[in-house]
Amino acid sequence: MSFPDLPAGFDRHRAALDIVDPGACNPSGVALALHQACRQAIAEGVSQRDDPAVRLIGLQLAYLLSVDRILDSDEYARLIGHCTARAAERQTSPVMEAAA
Repeated sequence: MSFPDLPAGFDRHRAALDIVDPGACNPSGVALALHQACRQAIAEGVSQRDDPAVRLIGLQLAYLLSVDRILDSDEYARLIGHCTARAAERQTSPVMEAAA
């Protein structure tokens, strides 16, 4: 499988290193790099779950979103409750376009 729309010269391993040192702070940029790294791994026939670059980028995204707090508290239930309520609201209201 190939992804011709990946940025020219994109290297997930270089991106991973640039993201974790000095430590990227923009979640959307890190998420985009994670998506691109996953697609590049797929194109190379590499397991996304085991790819070192994908895992490093994922780690930075988890750090930025304080995922450790979610796993160690009642925060998970609060987040599930919030998303459930919002999804139900959107089901009964007109469809809204996602922000670009």
